[in-house]
This record gives sequence, structure tokens and C-alpha cells, in this order.
Amino acid sequence: MHPATPARAVPTVFVTCMWRNAGEWGLDFMVGAPPAALRVPAAIEYAARRDGLWNSTCFELFVLDPAGGAYLEFNFSPSGEWAAYQFDGYRAGMRDLEVTAPQIFNMDPAYFQVQMARKFRGMGMDEDTIRSMARPPALAARIVPTHLVLNVTLEHPGLWPGKACHVGLSAVIEEADGTKSYWALAHPPGKPDFHHGDGFALEMAPTAARRKPGK
Repeated sequence: MHPATPARAVPTVFVTCMWRNAGEWGLDFMVGAPPAALRVPAAIEYAARRDGLWNSTCFELFVLDPAGGAYLEFNFSPSGEWAAYQFDGYRAGMRDLEVTAPQIFNMDPAYFQVQMARKFRGMGMDEDTIRSMARPPALAARIVPTHLVLNVTLEHPGLWPGKACHVGLSAVIEEADGTKSYWALAHPPGKPDFHHGDGFALEMAPTAARRKPGK
């Protein structure tokens, strides 16, 4: 947590990051506070790309190519909205990154029905089948979560296969009273800045490209 933006209701933020192959990432973010204590965007019915997600509760992945200084930024909202950008250098040459929409699941049971419907629509199911399959389990509807947990699967074949990269993992957490805190693996001096080189604190070893069947 950045010392200039202390949280009130959030003691911890955890994240696990798995580089499954050259183009697939798995991320799990967990905020050590119940969703009721946070300002969390409502779930959307269709996967949507949107700028400015960092203005509220949002989770982020930065991937730096240390050889050339170019990097990628991914934003994931608990609502299911997302964004992806590429940069030529520190905050330079920002432009949209063409990438398949990530799969984002907010583990709060209140989001279950909308999220499952969104997933089934992406699979091409008709609306009648979606309504019958996306009903929340009775047990899940009675669960009161104690943490906000977001699961993200991201696939992009251009994530520098065969190269090591430096990774930054960060989060903006907005509480119910409007308090915002900024979390990262490391912070540079001064105000919060997730683009700064100090934040790319995790080095990931290169991974082999996924082999096609029969290869």
C-alpha cells in the first residue's frame, strides 16, 4: 500500500500470478475486506472494454520487455469490464492493444448469475438456455463473502514468447466511504505511479510456446 494513500477498511491485498505458457496468464487477486466495505462496480451483461477503470476499484497487470523498454498494461474491473494498452516506453506511445477479452470472475455470489450469463453468451448459447443455466445455486445465494476475490484468465499470443519479462501487479481499491488506496509490488518515491520502473518488481522466466496437438 502506498504510504500517502492509507486504507481504512482494507488491511491487505494479495495476488497470485501464473504464466501458464507464452501467451496465457492466470491471476487471482484477493482484497482482505468484504465487498460490502468496498465500492465495487455492478456486473455487466456483456464483456466490454472501457477506459478509466482505475478511477474506482480495479486490478492491473503490467508486463515489461526489459530488452527494449516497451510494456503492456491490462486493467480488470470486478464488473467484468477490462482494458489493454501498449507503450513504447515510460508513459510514451500509449495505444490500445488488440487482444481477446479476458475472462474475469468476481467470486462474490451476488455476481454469479450475470457472470455466468456473460460466459454462456460468449459460447453462443441462446437466451432461453442461458436463463435456465445461469441461475445461482441456492447455497451460494446465502453466502456472505468476507473477501473480494477476482479471478482473471488472459490470453495473448504476443506476450514476448521465449523472453524473460518484468511484471508489475497493482490495484486501486475504493472503499464504501470513497477512500482510495493504491497497492503495488513496490512504489517509487513520490505519488503512486504504477508505470514507474520500480513497480516492475517481479521477474518471470521465459516460457515455451504451447505445442499444437500432434507436434
